Amino acid sequence: MEDNKKIELRSEKVLKIIGQVPPGLLRYGTTVIGLALCMLVAAAAFIPYQPKKPIGIVAAQDEKGKIHYTARIPQRAMAQRADFMFITSQLPVEGPMPVHFIFHDVQDTLHVSNSGGWYEVEIYPIDTDTQAIKISTPINFPAKIEFNRTTLMKRITKKR
Repeated sequence: MEDNKKIELRSEKVLKIIGQVPPGLLRYGTTVIGLALCMLVAAAAFIPYQPKKPIGIVAAQDEKGKIHYTARIPQRAMAQRADFMFITSQLPVEGPMPVHFIFHDVQDTLHVSNSGGWYEVEIYPIDTDTQAIKISTPINFPAKIEFNRTTLMKRITKKR
């Protein structure tokens, strides 16, 4: 009847060793994690960041042949208007359409719909002569507002 004898899987010595964290691992592990965090913060202070906000542009031609460009700027983006640089379009077709625009006239009227609020903004091309372009119907194409360049750290701390 020796089979009923208690079998001890772990002795006190083994339990004592398992229950302790080696002091070297604790000291150097904390140092390594601290250095890694410091390196991430330092990198964020130097990594350039240029935020972009997607918008839509409508190009329409009047009876005199002049092309007018308007953009719908979301209400939230207008709060950062001082940081706008220019608009870069993503044209769906190749051709003489301009790619870079600047803001000209911002209306004070806020347009509201189920998808949110926006402002109609008249914009001017800065890189193409649009005199030779002929548009029969208004063209909608995507674009992005490019904001002033900053660093990732400034962007993170500015948001809060």
